Amino acid sequence: GGEGGLFQVWIEMEKLQEVLSVENLICLAFLLGISVYDIYFHRISKAVLVLANLLAAFRTLYTLTMAEGKLGRADEMDLIWAAAGAGAGLLLLGVARLTGEAVGYGDGWLVMALGIYLGLWGLMEVLAAAWVLLAAAAAVCLIKKKWSRKAVLPMTPFLTAGFVILLAGEYFRA
Repeated sequence: GGEGGLFQVWIEMEKLQEVLSVENLICLAFLLGISVYDIYFHRISKAVLVLANLLAAFRTLYTLTMAEGKLGRADEMDLIWAAAGAGAGLLLLGVARLTGEAVGYGDGWLVMALGIYLGLWGLMEVLAAAWVLLAAAAAVCLIKKKWSRKAVLPMTPFLTAGFVILLAGEYFRA
């Protein structure tokens, strides 16, 4: 019966449009582009990372000030969570420095942009999913003897997958 038929039963279009907002689609496009670049060139473009961080910062400040033209109490907490997310990226940059780039600087800058955009808790969801997937991929590669313990996997495709998992979680959350 009704318009939309079977497809409408499975997908709630309003909810899907909310999850696949223009902002989230831009973020996903950045992540996909960065992932492809990282896979092929084993590095991340500094210009793209600067742009990603600037966009995340401007978007966060804009959305926090847009509602009433000034920061309100709830918005202050959002700003604190965005700053905490940026702090997680700074922490990863510190890890990159201490480990001689076992984790690359580009990954730290990308995590900083994601932290600003998603806030600390959204970033933690992305990182948890990314690291589980990364560990599983590394285990498969080691078990199949595709590479040694010293080989590296690019982190950005796993961050991208983590972001997709976050979006899926937002869609299926009640």
